[in-house]
Amino acid sequence: MFAEGKCANGDYVGENSEPLLCRLEDGVVYNTGLAMIMFHADPLMGRVNIIIDRVVEAGLYNYWFSFRLYLIKLISHKIAIVHPLDGYYSFNLYHMQPAFYILLMGWFLSVICFMVELLYSRVLHKII
Repeated sequence: MFAEGKCANGDYVGENSEPLLCRLEDGVVYNTGLAMIMFHADPLMGRVNIIIDRVVEAGLYNYWFSFRLYLIKLISHKIAIVHPLDGYYSFNLYHMQPAFYILLMGWFLSVICFMVELLYSRVLHKII
């Protein structure tokens, strides 16, 4: 965490805002040094453990830590904030709206073509 804090502050960053340290993909578990003191037979111990497990499993702690690093980056003014395209992006139905409109237009066009073929075959059948 010390190295990530230094990178966020701009100390371990090159001239073109590239990090000078190599990173591991999910290979390191960080110990934050945070502790909470509770009595041995505290009736709330189980509930506190469940809440801590849920916070960690939901990724809230990682989100809080990355948000803190993001704020440090903004304050330091040394690093260009770039969002790479290979990262996670929230993709929902609002982003798919143009695709659904194109699909709807295709359906209408296919219905119109089918009706024209049906009417054309009936008109030709009567003429011949």
